[in-house]
Amino acid sequence: MSLADSPLNVFRRCPACGSEQGGPTSVKRYACRACGFEYFQNAAAAVIAVVRRPDGAVLFARRARPPAQGKLDLPGGFVDPGESAESALRREVLEEVGLRIEEARFLATFPNRYRYAGVLYYTLDLVFDCRASDLSAVTARDEVTATEWRQPRDVAPEELSFDSVRAAIALLR
Repeated sequence: MSLADSPLNVFRRCPACGSEQGGPTSVKRYACRACGFEYFQNAAAAVIAVVRRPDGAVLFARRARPPAQGKLDLPGGFVDPGESAESALRREVLEEVGLRIEEARFLATFPNRYRYAGVLYYTLDLVFDCRASDLSAVTARDEVTATEWRQPRDVAPEELSFDSVRAAIALLR
């Protein structure tokens, strides 16, 4: 990873003093030479739900918005400040596909890069194997144009939205 990949390149002026004498000193650290302000950009936490039917098919959501608009994704999203990963998982799955998660078992983590509105975000995506009792409640909702049940082996990597989702599906195969 190079300094050019730093998400901190969006800072044109120091957020503390307004000086143009600062900039990224690494992919995660911004330092201002004028006032000494330092800012560390760490990975954002995100959650991914693997919801399966008894036949092994996995619930996919088709993305309504960039990045990766139109690609297959697994339900999930960013963890809000002050929120646990499990709470974020339940909230995101309900918002996106209308399911109430009853059980969630941690599977794995994968790093990801998420470019939105010209800014590159680094995330750490936490993948959970989830159980919901009423799978008939599945519906495309917030940020989703459609839902699909597919066997992981039948989904080509290029159909998938992000590296972390590709890694999660590879794990399920």
